[in-house]
Amino acid sequence: MRRGMTRTVLLAALIASFAAMIVTGCGRGRRYEDLSMDNAWQRINTEFANEDYLDASDHLEIFIINYAGSTISDSAQYLLAECHYRMKEYIIAASEYRKLVSQYPRSPLVAEAEFKLGESHYELSPHYAKDQEYTEKAIDTFQLFIEDFPDSDRVPEATEKIDELRAKLAKKEFRSGRLYHKMGEYESARIYYQSVLDNYYDTEYAEQAQLFKAESWAGQKKWEEAVAAYRAFLSRYPDSEHTAYVQEELEQARVRYRKQLQREREREREGEDEELSGAFLSD
Repeated sequence: MRRGMTRTVLLAALIASFAAMIVTGCGRGRRYEDLSMDNAWQRINTEFANEDYLDASDHLEIFIINYAGSTISDSAQYLLAECHYRMKEYIIAASEYRKLVSQYPRSPLVAEAEFKLGESHYELSPHYAKDQEYTEKAIDTFQLFIEDFPDSDRVPEATEKIDELRAKLAKKEFRSGRLYHKMGEYESARIYYQSVLDNYYDTEYAEQAQLFKAESWAGQKKWEEAVAAYRAFLSRYPDSEHTAYVQEELEQARVRYRKQLQREREREREGEDEELSGAFLSD
């Protein structure tokens, strides 16, 4: 009798426990689509706070569709972009930030979204030797951000990123010039050196570009151009660590240029003498 009662009690307890699990499970697994807007938003923010960005992004996409005209639709769009950014899906994040800027131009989140759009492109910027499409996009976006929100606390950070990215572009141009230089393709090398001097004159590579531009002229024994380029270096970078070296190279280039002019004059005289001699004989 006791054994039967014990089994009955245990069975009843198991059934009650199983029923409780079902009820609890149903409560936790309640369909997201059935939640009210406030509850859905609360659930999304909890997921985001818990760094469950994948579920949060899935639910945000549904939320944005269901509550497109709500007062927090811009916040939902921003949070969706943030989810992808934090999952390092920078291309998708950039697209979502761009949607916020274009679809909610009056939102107070536009400034931050525009900055984070630049950040997304910044994260996509590759090694200097590779294609720099995203580097240029990041620069353009940060510059636009500075123009649109000049009083933002983010401006110094955006400016710093622009400087960093421009230095990367300068490095790419300079390294290309050095490659041609080493191959003896001096004219091609100067195209890249000049690009650095014209477009990235405020980077660390400009000084080197001017120096190697002068060296390229010297490599071709075009001493007049070499003298001009060495002089330009000393004028632009008077405090350079390479000043002593450039002064020596400049003096050597001057000597060679004078000798070159002297030889040219001698050839001209020889030509004139030959013409006079020919005229005399013909007479």
